[in-house]
Amino acid sequence: MTSKNIHPIALGLLAFAFTQNAWADGLVDLQQALAKLNGSEPVSGLLNVSFSETRGEGKDKKLKTGAIQSTLSESMNGLDIRYSKDVLVKIAQENRLKLTDEEADTPALNGAEILSASSLIPILSSARTILDYIEQGEFTSEERIEYLNKEVRVLDFTLPLESFIDDKKIRGYVSKFKGSYKVLINEEGIPIETRMSYSGKGSAYIFFSMTAESEITSQFQTDGTRLVRVNRTVESNSSSTFNDRTYSGTWQLALQ
Repeated sequence: MTSKNIHPIALGLLAFAFTQNAWADGLVDLQQALAKLNGSEPVSGLLNVSFSETRGEGKDKKLKTGAIQSTLSESMNGLDIRYSKDVLVKIAQENRLKLTDEEADTPALNGAEILSASSLIPILSSARTILDYIEQGEFTSEERIEYLNKEVRVLDFTLPLESFIDDKKIRGYVSKFKGSYKVLINEEGIPIETRMSYSGKGSAYIFFSMTAESEITSQFQTDGTRLVRVNRTVESNSSSTFNDRTYSGTWQLALQ
């Protein structure tokens, strides 16, 4: 009688142990996948960037928008960004508009201003960016969730204030902060999505205070031995003694 009871219990424990071990090495799987996806073969895509930003309240509320399309490519010769003739004409028109009306909203010009090398490199070479964040952060947990009708692993990290604010002096004004970084990986450890968020508050001197929070979600695809960010959405808001701000933006890349 006893042996009959032990047998199914033992099988259950073995099955449980196997399941736990299969999912316990998510961090190792992620690190190994990122090491393999740091390739340098040529890649290109059509990039669409748009954003909307509001500052102030009531009659003092101001709206700033951005919308631009470009072709982005990287090879052994470096990083290239190209604009169509129509986009260049629109930027020139908005530049002239600014000369007569400095308050005018200029979407193409505003969009072009945020397309710098530092903002474009993480799109086509995402593995290094993710690795930097997980090296800065502290791994806290791993869980399984349903994502687009598939089971994936979610690795959870806490991020320090330094991951978001480079300036040491500004960090000194922050009194409360919480940063989170979640990496969704498939069965091979390849990142398919990241979810970054932070919230904080601080003050400077006796007359200025501020609270802020943000959520940034990114999706990825592999292209050869590269990990490429194909979508990024940003939602943030802040409130201070002198100004309130809300921001919503999207970056979408269609690989070519």
